Amino acid sequence: MLSRPDKDALRVMLESQVQEKLQHDPDAVTTYAAKPEPERKPYTNKPTVQEKAFHKELEQMRADAEAGALHKPVTQGIELSNQK
Repeated sequence: MLSRPDKDALRVMLESQVQEKLQHDPDAVTTYAAKPEPERKPYTNKPTVQEKAFHKELEQMRADAEAGALHKPVTQGIELSNQK
């Protein structure tokens, strides 16, 4: 069986090949400046459905208060079983 070279042997082999290539053709390798890391934006919460509904109801109450109307809050899914 053929034995495979370990990582250190591969590093040495590749480094020698790069050096030989650079001796024959100095323009063979082009280095570029590293790209800057993107600027991190602060985390912002998206409003939940409940928060959106709350603010909508609050705006409706304010509009009704300015118009002089009374407003009853909408209760969905709540039934009072003790009412007679």
